[in-house]
Amino acid sequence: MLEFQLKELNELRIRIADMKVLYVTGACLTRNTSANMSHNAFVQGMLENGCDVDIIMAKDSWGESDHGLPVWSNATYFVFPSLSFSDKIRAFLRSILPEQKKSEVISTDNHVQHVNKKKSFSTGIRTLGKNFFNKLFKTDPVYPLEHFWLKRAVKFRNEKRYDLIISNSSPAASHRLVVELIEKNNIQFDRWIQIWEDPWFHDLYGKYPSAIEEEEHFLLRKASEVFYVSPLTLFYQKKYYQDCAYKMNCLPLPALKLDENEEIIDCDEYSFGYFGDYYSEARDLRPFYHAAVELGIQCYIYGDSDLSLKKTDSIDISGRVTLDKLKGIQSKTNVLVHLCNLHGGQIPGKIYHYSVTNKPILFILDGTEEEKNELIRFFGAYHRYYFCENLKEDIIATMKQIENEKRIFNPINDFLPEKVVGKLLG
Repeated sequence: MLEFQLKELNELRIRIADMKVLYVTGACLTRNTSANMSHNAFVQGMLENGCDVDIIMAKDSWGESDHGLPVWSNATYFVFPSLSFSDKIRAFLRSILPEQKKSEVISTDNHVQHVNKKKSFSTGIRTLGKNFFNKLFKTDPVYPLEHFWLKRAVKFRNEKRYDLIISNSSPAASHRLVVELIEKNNIQFDRWIQIWEDPWFHDLYGKYPSAIEEEEHFLLRKASEVFYVSPLTLFYQKKYYQDCAYKMNCLPLPALKLDENEEIIDCDEYSFGYFGDYYSEARDLRPFYHAAVELGIQCYIYGDSDLSLKKTDSIDISGRVTLDKLKGIQSKTNVLVHLCNLHGGQIPGKIYHYSVTNKPILFILDGTEEEKNELIRFFGAYHRYYFCENLKEDIIATMKQIENEKRIFNPINDFLPEKVVGKLLG
């Protein structure tokens, strides 16, 4: 029996190693975003499984590449521009007339207050310019940021027959491009997998018109298989698009591995690091911040936000930084902090990347009771995390527990690129 299973496994590895894969993303893989960390990890997993990989992606339009992100020498890139002439004009106007914030966010222990600010003269000029160019250059209502990339990338043609196409959002235009390439007979393939790191119409940052819901449904019907990276997102999407539920499944995000595991810092006092955005409409970081202030513990908070949290002698606060700089900060951090979204079941991708280190992870739960229970069920099976409610008192108690126990954890190998992609391909 064992010999038969090993034979099947070896045959599977051989089939995967021979696979020709077309990976499609409307993003530029060298831009520093959380999504691109995962996009590159998918590519890494395909290459580690021995696949022949072609990549369609967008051009790095503004010179914002982060050299901490890889360029895969054993993959073939097909890069298409994503900015039209009108896009460049709009960007120029934004640079000379900075947008006035509609409101300022004031944070207290108990609430977030949005204070409206008076419109400035530059804001009025900017609004007039925006309206003029919107009339002069009509944008696509569904793909306003990717319409130019779609027009250029649809010219891709390859005589190679692909065993598999993987399109990866965000952006959702990645999936739309595959539809158009198929309709034009520009590609030949056997199987098409759509990976949705977040849903589209029901996204936490949504408020989209019904045209987006119709487009998302259209795209889902076209795929051979659809994967989400959160069990909660999978649950909700099956309810929203019931005729596509049979082809939907869940897989973890692969964690991009560029270095060997860092050992936990051996010292008496622990430091905690939250690395990610924390806009108030999506995540509430205030309980953790106030817990750190009360304990006077060393803490690093790096990410973009509309909250104005104050630095202290022990709390370092910064916006988004490059991967190289972030690596230096994380190397001084004992404990990694994961904060759940307020609702909806989407999982910030950082949790998968943190899980392949051996540092303790403070897992701050939020959302409905049903959502929190499902997250504990899914992630708790790995016995890897310190769970707590998003309440200052509970966070303080858990931070003290972590310091007292001084545990070192094993990385979760199930989240490594080779493992995740191997299951996807097999």
